[in-house]
Amino acid sequence: MSLIQVRFVLGSMVLASAAVTASALAEGAADQACIAHVAYLPLDVATVGKDDAGVAALGTYERISPDGRFVLRSYSGSLLGKVSLMELPARSAGPIKAYRTPFSNEAFPIQGSWRYLVDVTGEHYRFADVLRQQQRARPLFRGGMTGFYAAASEWAASTAASGAAAAERGAPQRLWLRSLSWPQNADPDQQGVGPLQVATLEVVDDGAGARIVATHGPQFICSGRAPVDGNVYALPMLSVDGKEFSAIPQVPRAGQPTMRVYGLGSDPVVQEHPCDLRADLDLSPGKAVFGFPRESGPPWLTYSDFGQVYVHDRGLKHTFRLDHVKHRVLASAFPGLTRDGRVIYGATWHDCPDTKACPQQAGYVVVDPHQSQAWRDYWQAQGKPSPKTCITQAEVLVERARFARFHGLPE
Repeated sequence: MSLIQVRFVLGSMVLASAAVTASALAEGAADQACIAHVAYLPLDVATVGKDDAGVAALGTYERISPDGRFVLRSYSGSLLGKVSLMELPARSAGPIKAYRTPFSNEAFPIQGSWRYLVDVTGEHYRFADVLRQQQRARPLFRGGMTGFYAAASEWAASTAASGAAAAERGAPQRLWLRSLSWPQNADPDQQGVGPLQVATLEVVDDGAGARIVATHGPQFICSGRAPVDGNVYALPMLSVDGKEFSAIPQVPRAGQPTMRVYGLGSDPVVQEHPCDLRADLDLSPGKAVFGFPRESGPPWLTYSDFGQVYVHDRGLKHTFRLDHVKHRVLASAFPGLTRDGRVIYGATWHDCPDTKACPQQAGYVVVDPHQSQAWRDYWQAQGKPSPKTCITQAEVLVERARFARFHGLPE
């Protein structure tokens, strides 16, 4: 090879290396960039079918996975059946995928991990099985609280274990699954209103199968609060770690019925639950859903009220209304908070003020609360810099990768 040829090859290698480096730097910079303040992900009528108004069938009673990738939704319409799993695209760009399930309406996930999805009969299915096998998936075991209006969470010690990796090695894991519900009333006007019950399952899971080894409860709780709150609650929701719940006492001895947060027992198998009051939102919105535990304070709450969506910072004791960038946005069901802090909910909207030129769309809205005007106004009024200005692409990708590894899914 001549000297000129050698110089040419070396020069090409340097240029190629520089191009790779520049590409890596650009990708890294993109990951550190803020996510969109608000993103709208419309559903495709060809995938989900139409509702009675001719709009893409949105469904209701939607539950959001910890990484924001999946939505478990009930009342999915004739095309997808009663309950479907919707997969949202990465970086909020691309089509929404749909999966059928064997569930009845108001099936719910085991919060915290989504290790299992639970039918209203109490049958627990492995999430990955439902995703891969859809309607052919089979339950692993049956237990816990049953019926509509139930919620369940995996005890934090369970999710701190090595998860799917340990199961793949055949190492059995002992899990604690706490579920919360309240009796259904024959009066349709009183559905979802009543005294609260809690049960905790001890489960051994070796990856190939799972079985219940002990059941604690069910038991009625909060009897000690009867002199203050009465014993009838509405719209209860269990926290992600199973240590708290939110609910509205219907007949408080003083004051108005408002959404409140109460504490549960600090041990997964101890059945004494103090129901100590930890927060009062001073209003009666829809179901208040918990975010994940935070180092800087107690978990946030998110809820909808009259079609608007809010987050409540319990540490600041302040509520923030989330922004819209579309027109006539109407939240259809209660929202969810991801581990990285995004709020995701189903909604309808118009792309422009002219409803004839821009017909109604239905789909999912993804919001970064830290970029909302209410959040920025609050910190400006305090004369302090915002402790967090936005959620980054990197944070979203980290949670997506975490969830995928736990369940053995491609990222």
